[in-house]
Amino acid sequence: MIRVLFVDDEVLAMEYLQNLIDWEGEGYHVIGHARTGNAALELYERERPQIVISDIKMVGMDGLELTARLKEKNKDVVMILLSAYRDFEYAKKGIEYGVHNYLLKHELSEEALLMELEKVRSQLDMDDKKKKIYQKYFTKQLIYNTEGAGEFPELGNRFFLMLVHKNDIFDSGAFHERVWNGEEYKALDETLEAALDGLVYISDVQLTENNLLVLYRIESISSKYLVGSQIERMSRKAGSALAVREGGQFNIIFSGEIFRNEISTVFQKMSRLIRYALFWKPQGVYEINRLNILEEEERIVWNGPEKELRTQIYEEIELGDYVEYLFELVKYPAYNLKAARELIYMLENLARELEGVEGLSPFDYPWGIFKLDEIKQYYTERLRRIQKEIQEKNRQKYSKLVLDIIRYIRKNYKKEISLENLGTEFGMNGVYLGQILKKETGTTFLKYLTELRIEEAKRLLDMGELNISQIAEQTGYKSSQYFSQIFVKTTGMKPQEYRKWKKTQ
Repeated sequence: MIRVLFVDDEVLAMEYLQNLIDWEGEGYHVIGHARTGNAALELYERERPQIVISDIKMVGMDGLELTARLKEKNKDVVMILLSAYRDFEYAKKGIEYGVHNYLLKHELSEEALLMELEKVRSQLDMDDKKKKIYQKYFTKQLIYNTEGAGEFPELGNRFFLMLVHKNDIFDSGAFHERVWNGEEYKALDETLEAALDGLVYISDVQLTENNLLVLYRIESISSKYLVGSQIERMSRKAGSALAVREGGQFNIIFSGEIFRNEISTVFQKMSRLIRYALFWKPQGVYEINRLNILEEEERIVWNGPEKELRTQIYEEIELGDYVEYLFELVKYPAYNLKAARELIYMLENLARELEGVEGLSPFDYPWGIFKLDEIKQYYTERLRRIQKEIQEKNRQKYSKLVLDIIRYIRKNYKKEISLENLGTEFGMNGVYLGQILKKETGTTFLKYLTELRIEEAKRLLDMGELNISQIAEQTGYKSSQYFSQIFVKTTGMKPQEYRKWKKTQ
């Protein structure tokens, strides 16, 4: 709707204008009536009409002076002046002041008024397109701090920024950007352009396919408290509108009041912060200064936790508490994005490896995983299913005694263990236990132990965090030389060659 203000000191004249056409039906919303120029100025400040239709002769401030005063506030406001008399001088001054047209009251008809308004609508549409191009250019200049960013004084010096992020979707162990499509983008624009008192939408810039930065101007609010309150209200209003359309899969960051020279710095901070949306609540709307991140994220080594998870899976230990603990490590005392991504990488690789080795069917990804808590739940369920299927499979293949022997070997392969140790642990003859193991698994105790150690060594080599001596120690070998001999015999290549080969895969 195009907003229209009537100004005339004659009540009957305003009533006639009000009833001349169906304003709402034609796409115009009459925001009010003013009987004096001063009253018109007050109404304009509150409602910001795009068209002002005013009598040219009024007591006190006349239509020409009102035009001059309004044009000082907004050069784009459309002024249509009405008069009961033909007066060339008035018309001439009106043109000088920027009046759109000068109409005679006694010639005014429904058809003439609609024709005039249609001209205005075309002009407003054209001006609006030009304005959006201009303001988008201005916004980019400011956020990227390029030359010429200070060449737009008419847009003021008090602003705030809002960054709208469409959350990445998690699938197959990776994150994928979700794009604002054309229909969503249009609806988003309508939402963001619906400004509140004292806050005026300037422009938005699509930074990436799923990130939109919006610049607002602050005007006519002097109280710092009121400014902050209106900014938060505006941001949460946008969030509520988006929640209906987006089903909650977005986040918003907003700044407080900032000046022109601060825009680029605040934008850069927002760009860093939005990467942490993985940790936030769906539909979360956050003020930038309430979000804290570590400048240097602590490194977490996931080798130990991965080994513990393997042990728990094969020993039928409940996984939920341990997986919960791992995800807590990347959230407290502060969000650790790098560690979170490495944790997800570790869990995905572990799950895929076990599914492949054990011949299990892949776990179906449910649609709509966006946040870290949802990812935690997903891996908890996936690893529990792997654990359950492994145990069911093993119970069908092996006796309880052999399952216990396998668990013992898996738990102690880093130590120096033998059939004698096995016999002591189970209170039976070690050689006899080795025979039972071979009968049910088809492999000897030493071969089973070696294969387990070499598989762990391959995994550690692939991770690239430990040197050969450390890997030898981690897999139960006393010297790196002996470990290398066994590795070559088993795989056909040296540990260093295997590491280089894996990097090319």
